[in-house]
Amino acid sequence: MRDRQTEFTAELQNYVYENFNAEDELLKHIANDCWVNAGIPQINITGYQANFLQFLLKAINAKNILEIGTLAGYSSIVMARAVGDDAKILTIEKEQKHADYALKNIIAAGFENKIKIEVCNAHSFVKNYVPSEPLDFVFLDADKSAYFKYLNALTPHIRPGGLVVADNAFAFGFLLDSAPEKNPNEVRSMIGFHQHLLARSDYFTTIVPIGDGMLLSIKK
Repeated sequence: MRDRQTEFTAELQNYVYENFNAEDELLKHIANDCWVNAGIPQINITGYQANFLQFLLKAINAKNILEIGTLAGYSSIVMARAVGDDAKILTIEKEQKHADYALKNIIAAGFENKIKIEVCNAHSFVKNYVPSEPLDFVFLDADKSAYFKYLNALTPHIRPGGLVVADNAFAFGFLLDSAPEKNPNEVRSMIGFHQHLLARSDYFTTIVPIGDGMLLSIKK
């Protein structure tokens, strides 16, 4: 099996979805309702990506978590379910409409005391952000072209052994296209982000072909 990867067939996908899926009725409702009733794009992570995120959070006993890109609150809720009562999640969202909708979902999930939404431009936020305690976990799921800027600004605040997880590492499937149909600047930026992380001596980085790909970096 060294020379090839097992094909992720529809049957295997169904098996994974049925057995390694963190999506319950509330999360399913959020994923379906966000576009229909709130006009928010249905681009949240999948249920089995949610399961994977929860595994990572539990593996490092994460307590201080930062998310860039709240959207509908789906991934914030997913993460809140995986961590202890003493954990805190700060999630950054530039669109007030998205933040308002996400807050309703967070309250419905019972995590208004664990999750805080900051409505602001993430570019400005990371420049001035100084957490009271080192960050254990950073989840990047906003504008892809700014991933490396977020990483560079946040690195001094991430503890050794802390994780940075970046979604859409395959650039919506266009990563290797010579003339991508969607957001060519973001595609080039994502490849650049891969290379930037691989060249850094202060991180160990890998990629996981789950959903649209997740880039995982652990700080040394």
